[in-house]
Amino acid sequence: TARQREGGQPDLCIVEDHHRIWIEAITPDEGAPGPDQIVRPVPINEGGGAVDAPIRQAQLRTSGAFWTKAQKIGEYVQQGAMAPEDIRIIAISASRFGTYVPEQPLPLIMTTLFPIGDAFITINRDTSEIVQEGFYAAPVIHRERNPIPRTAFLDERFADISGVIWSRISMGNLFRCVRPITYVHNPMAQVPLPTNWGLWDREFVTAPQSNGWVSNDILAKMMAAEMWMKR
Repeated sequence: TARQREGGQPDLCIVEDHHRIWIEAITPDEGAPGPDQIVRPVPINEGGGAVDAPIRQAQLRTSGAFWTKAQKIGEYVQQGAMAPEDIRIIAISASRFGTYVPEQPLPLIMTTLFPIGDAFITINRDTSEIVQEGFYAAPVIHRERNPIPRTAFLDERFADISGVIWSRISMGNLFRCVRPITYVHNPMAQVPLPTNWGLWDREFVTAPQSNGWVSNDILAKMMAAEMWMKR
């Protein structure tokens, strides 16, 4: 009864213990023709060859989808359709291009909402021991004009978003070991979702530590998903 059938209401409402959890869902496409479009690779037997994975383009499409729904949730809050104490989640499906987006070492959504760049590893040439490993800082997603900040979940302007559900599952590609469903908590959220609430496969919790931020996949069997970000 919380969601009306007409009048531009939010997509989904879950009522639990007298609390409301709203979910706004979106499925971005490959984008308009140009350098920022996600272009499907051409099979080798059709004249194609090795190409770079369209990670930057996918980040742009995902960031745009997040922005669209964040604006929509802001409107719902102003209209009173969502109460200040309600949990508000954005669900993003990458089903239209998820086949071309790698999910390791981190889901693409993490490198869209946080300033996380490429992974690196430093090895001692004399001992072959790993000296350091982590991620380069990357505050923006580059494009020809107007780079897009990827700091949404470190920005109080998006504090009305509790978190994001991320999925690459599509028809014919339902194997969750390869395409896990991920929930990313917003560390700035005014109303956070409790941890371990949903039936997702990965769940990232980010918290301040020293002069940076540390994120962990709390569902991982080993805490190898820890990462550190400078403030």
